[in-house]
Amino acid sequence: MFTRLCPAPVIGITGSSGKTTTTALVGEMLRAGGQRVWVGGNIGRPLIGHVGEIAPSDAVVMELSSFQLEFFGAWPGAQRQGSVLFDPRGWSPQIAAITNITPNHLDRHPTMEAYVAAKAHILTEQGPGDVAVLNLDDAVTRQMGQEIADSWRRVVWFSLEPGRGVKEGAFLRGRELVLRLAEREAVVCRAEEVKLIGRHNLANLLTACALAGVTGAPAEAMSRVATTFAGVEHRLELVCERGGVRWYNDSIATSPERTAAALRAFAAPVVLLAGGRDKHLPWGEMAALTQRKVRHLILFGEAAGLIERAMQEASKAEQVCEIHQAGTLEGAVELAAQLARPGDVVLLSPGGTSFDAYRDFVARGEHFRELVKALGQG
Repeated sequence: MFTRLCPAPVIGITGSSGKTTTTALVGEMLRAGGQRVWVGGNIGRPLIGHVGEIAPSDAVVMELSSFQLEFFGAWPGAQRQGSVLFDPRGWSPQIAAITNITPNHLDRHPTMEAYVAAKAHILTEQGPGDVAVLNLDDAVTRQMGQEIADSWRRVVWFSLEPGRGVKEGAFLRGRELVLRLAEREAVVCRAEEVKLIGRHNLANLLTACALAGVTGAPAEAMSRVATTFAGVEHRLELVCERGGVRWYNDSIATSPERTAAALRAFAAPVVLLAGGRDKHLPWGEMAALTQRKVRHLILFGEAAGLIERAMQEASKAEQVCEIHQAGTLEGAVELAAQLARPGDVVLLSPGGTSFDAYRDFVARGEHFRELVKALGQG
């Protein structure tokens, strides 16, 4: 309903991972550029109650999940055809981005094809002059962009990979984050100046730069945000450092792919806390990476046995990573405190949802924070 009534242009952002961080970054970049900005959607702030306050000159930035996007497609069963609220043609934002598409939510969507189709709704109802910002490094979104490249809309790319040849968009050139739009180029910052950790966050930042750029934000505003933005709660959030051990809360990692991305962000030895409820996703890649990068794997929740089996399949030779069963998150934190050594990272990056024990990933992350802080009181 909000999207039908909103008087301002909407920037819609979806993807299997990275959409919350990207949404927050875009909002901050547009504010730094002097725009009045409304950020909401799946990020946790419903905007329908503010629709009367939004002016046509404002910017609206929305995170959109696959569940929400299911309702954005054409609706042939609408009872009130022609109504503003029940238009059977479907709806897409004027500026739309897909960060990436990897297997996710297959406990809800019947097939991967259905999941991809839901994500694609963010593009299907765009009109002349609208903009699609897509990931050139992702095979699914690259195919989407190639299919619409000769249409009436503007396709803008982002890429981390050298040699992709981004003609218009944001890309990594050596160690520089570069924005190229309308044949004008600007260096936003260098990779080592970015406060967010992890290569996946460089991709999120490039996505945000492309979106903010097509909306009119200056490169100086993007640079200020890129070098100061510390992240969103429960996403590789540093809880504390105690006794030479850093404790990170990545409760948002509700898929194995997100846990793998978190592991790639650290060079230090890792004590990984993983588990929760499985979403019928493949664990093989995450298990193989865990064998290489993790010193101790502490499992909890419903998926503990499933993850341990995946780890056993990944250990073709001698198993390097030690596996421990903790049962609960409380037990996992207590065991991690015993096993961690100075220089280690203790990382909560579950790979599964929280619904076996918590109402959502936020509640799980907040409990983790409380447990870690309580260690210092003991």
